[in-house]
Amino acid sequence: MDVGGVKTAAFSAFETRNGRNEKVTIDSLHKLRQVERESEQAFRNGEGQPLVFRAWANDRSNKDASALHKNFHGGEQPTAEAKRRFGSPQKFTSEPDTKFGPGVNESNASALGDS
Repeated sequence: MDVGGVKTAAFSAFETRNGRNEKVTIDSLHKLRQVERESEQAFRNGEGQPLVFRAWANDRSNKDASALHKNFHGGEQPTAEAKRRFGSPQKFTSEPDTKFGPGVNESNASALGDS
């Protein structure tokens, strides 16, 4: 969860929702960490996702790092069966087809209508 981007020297209170979707007012860094810990514990119990307030978990030295996992590589990857069934993503090297469909030409292709 991004909270305004850059952290400032003084903590400003704000309202958000916790891991149980209840409104909470975060008025201190202690309360922020408490909400994060509660969401982590709920996630371990199989309820919801862990919350991390990135503005307070990351700084200039680790902005490109995941706040939840040290070795994050893009989340869940497709299984071998899914790759066989749906194929692997492919990069297109040819130009896209820009031809109009049947009955459509340059004079009637606008969605704006005649004016």
